Amino acid sequence: MMHDTFIGGVENVKSTSLQIFLGVLIVGLLHGHTALQAQPTSEPSLTDGDGKPWTQGVSTEDRQAARELFLEGNRRFRIPLFAKAAEKYTAALTKWKHPAIYFNLALAQLNIGQEVEARDNLEHALQYGEEPLGAEQFQEAQKQFQEIDHALGWIHIVCATKGAEVTLDGVKLFTGPGSYQGRAKAKAYEVAAKKAGYLSLAKRVTITPSGFQDIELRLLTLNEAADASRRWALWKPWAVLAVGAAVTAGSGGLHALSARNFQAYDKRFHNLPCAVKVNVHGCNKDEIDPALNAQLNRALFQQKIALAGYIAGGSLVAAGIAFVYLNRPRLAEQGASMSAGMRAIIAPVVSVDMIGALVTVSY
Repeated sequence: MMHDTFIGGVENVKSTSLQIFLGVLIVGLLHGHTALQAQPTSEPSLTDGDGKPWTQGVSTEDRQAARELFLEGNRRFRIPLFAKAAEKYTAALTKWKHPAIYFNLALAQLNIGQEVEARDNLEHALQYGEEPLGAEQFQEAQKQFQEIDHALGWIHIVCATKGAEVTLDGVKLFTGPGSYQGRAKAKAYEVAAKKAGYLSLAKRVTITPSGFQDIELRLLTLNEAADASRRWALWKPWAVLAVGAAVTAGSGGLHALSARNFQAYDKRFHNLPCAVKVNVHGCNKDEIDPALNAQLNRALFQQKIALAGYIAGGSLVAAGIAFVYLNRPRLAEQGASMSAGMRAIIAPVVSVDMIGALVTVSY
């Protein structure tokens, strides 16, 4: 009874495994694509004489070593182990740069998503025409090259900052000043540059098939970045503050002058004969010297101007302080969002016991 149950379980497992295998196979046929198959060059092509341009300067020993690596790469390709096959083809190319080896390396790279490298190797494979590959393989190489060439885009990166490290998706391209131009897969990339003492810069770019992206990276020192992130030039808020302080100081001087005129008026007034006598009604207008009345009027006018100056100067000082605060260094991205909705309202405030200004900042 136990034996029958065990056998039944094995059959069920086999049946289930077969169903899974068939399901995966059907899905692969419907949604996948057939892997590119290597077209190994026949042995005579790898043992061509010295008269061929792709054999000149290559010793017999190197050709034989390249042939063995080439055939081992083909064996791994058919397993398939495309990455391992690519390693063998790459090793073979160090011995002999034969177009057939370039061709098979390109096929292996296409199967592991290395389209840019595959395009370059196909270009090498086509370098000497049809003879080293054979008609069928040459046509296949041309077809693959055209398809990849149309699918890829171009990227051009320039950075003039000396010592800046430029990377593409985290892979170092060069150290500035310099530039890079090459093919790239159609997708989104992050181009970045960094250097100690400078504000790092990163840009997100998208490459389209047959498209071209021209990118210039300009790094700013921390001081330059701070200045560039201000809302206004550094001197402007301080100029407002300085003008406010000057107006306030001038008003203070004018106020002091008016006070002296009031004191001089009071002193001269108390020396008048009508002021000395006991007189309930005080001095009549015709008893006061016109010059003394003019001095009083001048003192009153100076006092009014000083009061207005206090209001204007105080408002400017308050505004200057607010603007200095708002103009502090900040990140450019933050500054763009803040300045868009920021506004400041300044209103003078005058009461019986206070003169000042109300500054309201809203975002």
